[in-house]
Amino acid sequence: MTSPTPVARPSLPRRLLRHLVRFLLLSAVLLGPNLVFFGRWHAPTQPIPAVAATPDDQRAAAGLPAGLASDLAATLRESRDRAGLPSLSAAIAFDGQLQWAGATGLADIEAGRAATVASRYRTGSVAKPITAVALMRLVEAGKLDLDAPLSTYLPQLPDTLQPITARQLASHRGGIRHYSRLPAWWMGWHESYSRKPYVTVADGLELFVDDAPEFAPGTGFLYSTFGYSLLSRQMEAASGRSFPELLQDEVFAPAGMNATAVDRAGDMPERVAFYEAEGGRYTPSYPIDSSYKIAGGGLVSTPSDLVRLGQGLLGDRLLSEAGRQALWTPLALADGTMNPENYGVGWRIDTSTRLLGASRPTRVLHHGGTQPGAAAFFMLVPEHGIVVTVMSNSGTGTARAEAQEAAYALVRQVVDR
Repeated sequence: MTSPTPVARPSLPRRLLRHLVRFLLLSAVLLGPNLVFFGRWHAPTQPIPAVAATPDDQRAAAGLPAGLASDLAATLRESRDRAGLPSLSAAIAFDGQLQWAGATGLADIEAGRAATVASRYRTGSVAKPITAVALMRLVEAGKLDLDAPLSTYLPQLPDTLQPITARQLASHRGGIRHYSRLPAWWMGWHESYSRKPYVTVADGLELFVDDAPEFAPGTGFLYSTFGYSLLSRQMEAASGRSFPELLQDEVFAPAGMNATAVDRAGDMPERVAFYEAEGGRYTPSYPIDSSYKIAGGGLVSTPSDLVRLGQGLLGDRLLSEAGRQALWTPLALADGTMNPENYGVGWRIDTSTRLLGASRPTRVLHHGGTQPGAAAFFMLVPEHGIVVTVMSNSGTGTARAEAQEAAYALVRQVVDR
């Protein structure tokens, strides 16, 4: 009987080659569009034009020594040059008033438009302490209970979200997830690069509202911009006003923040152009729509406006002493341990030895922000009556760290004057 002829199988190297080809094809389909996005929108390639011929803009209060004003301007310029940013803008208040504001560099590189103290920048997460002030004003007006469950105001939410409170949302202890865990350069699918417009706060909740919390309310800490979106919807329900109306009525108008607004698609007066810059090179930022995250990162402002907010908080103009302490008290987890960021209600609270040195530990109340085309740092130093803000129209590289370091340097110059 004749034995059947065995079927020839590809050799091992040929099989491996086929698998490799399939893997490469699949990778090209999945990653290709995102690598193109990364190269086009996130990899600085063009040199930032020299701005030596562009005069810096600054405003100084009457009575501020000319030498100090000059030193503050030089510090800001050096910070911009060191980080290779398109522009930096800053403002600082002390002795009870806004003393100095300055801007250096280009608000719009393509148009050759210089940054001025009126230029409006994206706030990034500096929107969160602004939202917290509006929240506390609702609490002090008796409109909202910080510790009442969401079910009190939004009974239609999924059952898993009902026990969460406003205080937990505002301190990132509610368990609401943050953005997608995909890498940030995976722009095609990453939520922080959303281009979808949302007409209302409620519409934007679709991104996460059906996702189960990451932990039981109060038992953990997870920084979450989506948590602030949910908080803003609760504030709307409690007050009967839209969230933009709330911000205008409760924060912008009473604080004198005339340049601060919700970041909208299309042209906005005085708004800067947005870039990703590092080492003196840039590329335009990927265009985004921030309408899904107004409360946590969807505003534009100026350093001077944010300093005005800080001035209002250092006095009694916006909140009572009890209200301010509610914002500025770090909150522990259910097991009694402190949350890892010393976060209160919308603010980080720290005792800094970096600001004035180890021999002068200083309490600081602060928040930073980063998003496509923007970095910002906002800080109050109550012991010295100082409020400072620094903003940039780039969000990559060292922009966020440079904004903070510039703010620290400005404060040192004022304290040691």
